[in-house]
Amino acid sequence: MSENLYRYSNMLRDFIIDELSGPSDRHTDTHRYNNLRITMDLDRFPMPHICIRIGISEGVVALESGMLVYGSLGQDPKYVKKWLKRGSIYTELLQIWSTENLKKQKLSQTQRENFIKDKKEKLDDFFK
Repeated sequence: MSENLYRYSNMLRDFIIDELSGPSDRHTDTHRYNNLRITMDLDRFPMPHICIRIGISEGVVALESGMLVYGSLGQDPKYVKKWLKRGSIYTELLQIWSTENLKKQKLSQTQRENFIKDKKEKLDDFFK
């Protein structure tokens, strides 16, 4: 998953820097965006989301609304919301989230089945 999201991290970083630069050529302090990272944490946040880390700040943005639902990103949530509306970014991120969520569900189902099978075998051995 991280390989897929690395590309979006770079896209968001470039978008925010462009937005901060604006039409004037004033100098903008952009070094804080050098390590911008986007991840997803399906264990902590069950809804479609992205986790964004910018410097020491970290926040979780709901994909469907573009709203910051956890943490803090300073002035940057407005740029994230604007970025999510561009092109097919929202759709692509939602697809990544859906794929990862499906993988997680299948893994959970397999783990449950293995657990039940193991317990059944132990019970069968016990009653022999």
